Amino acid sequence: MKTALVVGGTAASGLAIVEGLRTRGYEVTIYHRGTHEVDALLDLEHIHGDPHHRETIAADLGQREWDVTVATYGRTRYLADALRARTGHFVAISGLPVISAPLGVPTTEATPYERPENAPPGLAKILPLIIETEQHIIAAHRDGDFASTVIRYPYVYGPYAVAPLEWHVIQRALDRRPRWTVQGGGLAIAARCAAPNAAELVLCALDRPEAAGGQIYNAADGRQFSQREWVSIIAAACDWEFEFVDVPASIAPLGSSSIPLSGEYSWVRRSDVENGILRHQLVDTARARAELGYRDAVDPAEWIERTVRHWLANPPLVDGEKGRLGPADFDYAAEDRLLGFWDQVVSGRPDTGAANVRAHPYDHPKSVKAS
Repeated sequence: MKTALVVGGTAASGLAIVEGLRTRGYEVTIYHRGTHEVDALLDLEHIHGDPHHRETIAADLGQREWDVTVATYGRTRYLADALRARTGHFVAISGLPVISAPLGVPTTEATPYERPENAPPGLAKILPLIIETEQHIIAAHRDGDFASTVIRYPYVYGPYAVAPLEWHVIQRALDRRPRWTVQGGGLAIAARCAAPNAAELVLCALDRPEAAGGQIYNAADGRQFSQREWVSIIAAACDWEFEFVDVPASIAPLGSSSIPLSGEYSWVRRSDVENGILRHQLVDTARARAELGYRDAVDPAEWIERTVRHWLANPPLVDGEKGRLGPADFDYAAEDRLLGFWDQVVSGRPDTGAANVRAHPYDHPKSVKAS
């Protein structure tokens, strides 16, 4: 029987990756710390250890071999080194914040890396290490150690996500907050990927090692939503609707706790946060579709609704520890102060002039012109 090692495997995309491997006839081993167990994986072999250090990886894995390895967690560079010549295909999960902002859209695999000095605030210390790791793993393919593939995730949503962004919306809907403050009209698009779709890309890469070996692919849903649309979908699943209020970044700087989702600017490049720049991140998956035959496994809107149902039934821990959402993500006092101030600003706005409607620039003859 074919064998597979999945490092991590108990968070959002891990379950779908494991299920896909089982469907393909693999005997799956899960390697993780054992702090998150999922009932659906309890029948598999688990190696409980620490995939973050060379010495613990060596002790935990010994000299065992696997046909394929998917590293969704841990220090993938150390894992790749430990499994040189002991796995046939090594797929490492990285993240889209490593790449810079191109002019216009879409974002592709050819988009250059972000400059370390412009790293997102939440990645300031580790962005260079992530970039080095991607290149190190791809180099292992060139060296003939194994086929290697890097897949960059955006925010991956679904049950068991470590920091579910949907809870920003769900909690406010449950608290019946009447208004939601947006910036830039809430029209910015941030790349997202449903867990089954992220897993599908991983599995497509494993299915086609001759094409995927030595390559980097960006993951994303084929259909994306603006922030306002995303919030509205989640709120509707909670039987709620927000009134949206648009407040510019010149009044409330990006990342201020007076704006919902403020903590998520931890993953936005520093210069954009400091200068109040809102960008689209529309990720192009054309390469994965052409080379690997990738197609979305689930509809994004339906998966968002399913994700909301999961979190309503299983509320996440909100303590601000280890990257989880915390009280600062629900600073209602600051939100209300800003809304009160903005109401006063809007009430005193000047006469902005009459509506300016121009005629269509081409002639529209009403009758046939006599010759």
